[in-house]
Amino acid sequence: MNNNYIEFKKKRELGDIITDTFAFIRQNGKHLLSILLKTSVIPFVLLLLASAYYTHTYANVFDPVSLSRGELSDMGILLIALVAMFAMLLIFYGALFGTVLHYIKNYIEGKGVVNSETVVQGVKNDFGKIIGLGVLSGLITFFGTLLCVFPGIYLYVPMSLVFSILIFRNSSVSDAISDSFNLIKNEWWITFATLFIVGIVIWIISMVFSIPAAVYSYTRLLTSASEGSMVDPTAMIDWVFIALNTISSAAQYVLYIITAISTAFIYFNLNEIKHATGALEQIDSLGNNK
Repeated sequence: MNNNYIEFKKKRELGDIITDTFAFIRQNGKHLLSILLKTSVIPFVLLLLASAYYTHTYANVFDPVSLSRGELSDMGILLIALVAMFAMLLIFYGALFGTVLHYIKNYIEGKGVVNSETVVQGVKNDFGKIIGLGVLSGLITFFGTLLCVFPGIYLYVPMSLVFSILIFRNSSVSDAISDSFNLIKNEWWITFATLFIVGIVIWIISMVFSIPAAVYSYTRLLTSASEGSMVDPTAMIDWVFIALNTISSAAQYVLYIITAISTAFIYFNLNEIKHATGALEQIDSLGNNK
């Protein structure tokens, strides 16, 4: 057993979830990243390429000169670029969440000792279900948002826990979705508050990585203004901006690791409130040691 083992199966306050999330990253970050390189690096690179291509296509399509003539050329290409970016985001999201949650599952089973091959194999076995669940939960949240913003927000909370339920309970896709609503019953507000605070923390960190692209755009804008030339917004999107923006996007995608770990802590906190499985396991282990 790892002497620095962090117990997942226990009740936590909001602050404890955030603190333990970063404590887990400090202790296991290097090992977890080494496994993510095996499972997620190809989708990650393809996602960055798709994002860069979408940014480039968007600048071409919404060129002010073409718009002034009433022309919207290459809209089909823009749509393809958008679909490709979202498809790669889904695949990367599934690979990352699957890896992180299987890592935590193996971490719990080994009391802090993680077998890399077991994690990788677990991701391979569940990858199809993870992608299917990602599509279904995304559609549920999307259509809830279309109906009204508040149903979308409400549905986002249980849908944020479906991957944890799928992996930690070895559930089916349908059971993961139905169980997520049972899990947040009477606990929606505290779960929302925790996800909201985690989101703010991630947003603050991501803002640091967006500074170079913002500074470059602002510098270009000032230079154009000082020269007295008309500022073409799409002209600001050159290869330097695309590169800086891609780096910023890369950082934001990597920060999904924090989201995945925090949702695991949220899941176990709610599961403990509802079922007290961790407490029962501790009682059983004490009885077996006598």
